[in-house]
This record gives sequence, C-alpha cells and structure tokens, in this order.
Amino acid sequence: MSWLSWHEKSERLASDAHVCARRGERERALRLFAEAAEAESRALDELDVAKTRTLGITTVSAVSLWFKARQFSRAEQLALRWLSSLKLPQFAVDQARSLLQAVWTAQAMGDASISFLPGQVSSL
Repeated sequence: MSWLSWHEKSERLASDAHVCARRGERERALRLFAEAAEAESRALDELDVAKTRTLGITTVSAVSLWFKARQFSRAEQLALRWLSSLKLPQFAVDQARSLLQAVWTAQAMGDASISFLPGQVSSL
C-alpha cells in the first residue's frame, strides 16, 4: 500500500477512536488508536524522506497516536528514531520533543501509580 492509503486508513481509525472516547468506550478507543498508530507508522515507512514537511507531519501524527493508545514505549521508540535521523524539519523536532516529554511524564506517573482528573490541580 502507498503512503496515502495507510494515512487515510489511519485518519479513519483515529476518527472512530475519538468517537468511542467521547462515548466513554475507553478500551475500544485505545484499540482503535493503536490501529491508527500502526497504520500511520506504516505510512511513514512508505514515505519518501525527501518530502520533509510530510515526513514531519506523519512522524508527529504517528507518535501522537501511539501516545493516545497509551503504548508509551512505541511512541518513545518512534520519536527517538526520527529525532536521531536528523531528517525532521524543525517544527516536527519541537513537537516530537514535546510528545516525548509527555510520554516520559505519563510513564513516570504510571510507575508511581499517580493519576489526575481533567482540570484537577493540587498544591502542597
């Protein structure tokens, strides 16, 4: 399949995942996000790396989808792979680094069994 075919599949799956998440179907949403991430990762593999803007957008999208699927190791590996390639445009480097920080924060919170409710802020 081509980059476009994989990318379109990823978009459809991600859209379905967002619908499930809004309905409270958490497990199904996570599965769909993972499927979307896999499709976007495959799109990335099919991409001509000379298309740097598309490379950046697709990389950030795939990392983000792995993050939404709560597959933090996959998100981390993909971000580090492309950050170390030195082929990403600066906007994608910045976004991939931010996503990587979010991944590490989520991993640390999971390791410490900490969770926050949306909008919840606490101070000591």
